[in-house]
Amino acid sequence: MTERTVLAGMTLIDGTGSAARTNATVVIDGAVITEVGDADTVATTPSDTVYDLRGTTLLPGLIDCHVHLRSNAGIRPQDVQLWNMLTSTEEQTLHAAANAREALRSGFTTVRDTAGSLPEVAVKHVLDEHVLDGARVVASGLVGMTAGHGDMFCPATLDEKRMWPPADGVDECRKRVRQYARMGVDLIKICTSGGTLSVGDKTEWRNYTDAEIDAIVDEAHALDLRVAAHAHTRAGITAALVAGVDTLEHGSDLDEDLVELMLEQGTFLCPTLSISEFMTEHGRGRGLVTEQLDKAERLRERRLMSVRRAHEAGVRIIAGSDSSNTMRFGNHARELELLHEQIGMSPAEVLVAATSAAAEALGLGSMTGTVAPGRWADLLLVDGDPLADLSVLADRRRLRAVFREGRVSDPNAADSVPGALAARRRPAEPIRTTPRASAPAAAI
Repeated sequence: MTERTVLAGMTLIDGTGSAARTNATVVIDGAVITEVGDADTVATTPSDTVYDLRGTTLLPGLIDCHVHLRSNAGIRPQDVQLWNMLTSTEEQTLHAAANAREALRSGFTTVRDTAGSLPEVAVKHVLDEHVLDGARVVASGLVGMTAGHGDMFCPATLDEKRMWPPADGVDECRKRVRQYARMGVDLIKICTSGGTLSVGDKTEWRNYTDAEIDAIVDEAHALDLRVAAHAHTRAGITAALVAGVDTLEHGSDLDEDLVELMLEQGTFLCPTLSISEFMTEHGRGRGLVTEQLDKAERLRERRLMSVRRAHEAGVRIIAGSDSSNTMRFGNHARELELLHEQIGMSPAEVLVAATSAAAEALGLGSMTGTVAPGRWADLLLVDGDPLADLSVLADRRRLRAVFREGRVSDPNAADSVPGALAARRRPAEPIRTTPRASAPAAAI
């Protein structure tokens, strides 16, 4: 019999939106949760490692559905465009791995990269094999047109430095999707409008014709790849939804008709509120130029109104921070606070958006996002009650331990350590099903 880990006595938020359970017990065997129950109904054995976690809260590992891993993880701010141009692919890949580690230490056990290629796939594989510690990576491949949002991150005089070679025309678009499938990406990312951080374009620029978008989505779905669409404008959102994308990123100009279409199709919305806030409040200090700041400011209020409309109608919202060169990794939980403060989602709804709904949107709903038998042991242990105060999740000092597939890390340690819970460990004893007057039923 393998040694099991038993987490006992804590409050449990299971990620489904159900009420929190007090005095709960979760049993981990290897990488998987094998049992979830009340402390007085789960039996332990002398070979189990049991932790007395009374006074803490356990919830599923959080999921950030919109990040850009290949970003500057260094401590010195650098110009966004210059960093992309001057940093080798090999060095960028190391930064990507460091960013995934920072996400894990922030309580996020899974991140979805939303504009990548081979380097992000390489980081995904290294982390899945636990060569390095870091959040699980759901890797994308960006299919973009010449002069599209992705392409406009590279000055025209430096075409050889493009992070994503463009694909133009139906045939090229189909081929690029097939190339990404061969690389091993998990999804395809497209842009159907211009953006804010790209330089030289406008958010209202059309990105791709309907025929090209249809071809990309059709080819991706034929290869069992989901499609995420960056779209700010009504025209761009319409084109993406009509083509049948799976998630809509940003969604800054939703009206009632588009919201209804999202509901009919089951499309998820990833608003990325925190990047808008960060650009407005700190963008200039991070090296953003006036053009970028002006575009962000014009979109900010429209996006808030759009997301509120979607939430009130019942569109399924998922959490995504847009962590990148502009907004450093580690601040992922700010998105959860903004969904509550600016959109009006309850803390319970926000936690679903960052756990079970996010996992479903990423195609991982049967493996993570909830605390249930058979799921990966992706867990976050905190001091405090996130249902009463979401800021608990943004305070690193209140994060006690993060589990990814049963491997535990201390968010506040210089390095991941197996003994993150050692200070709370007590000798294992059987959990009695019949309470004794002299001791709690869950004596551990």
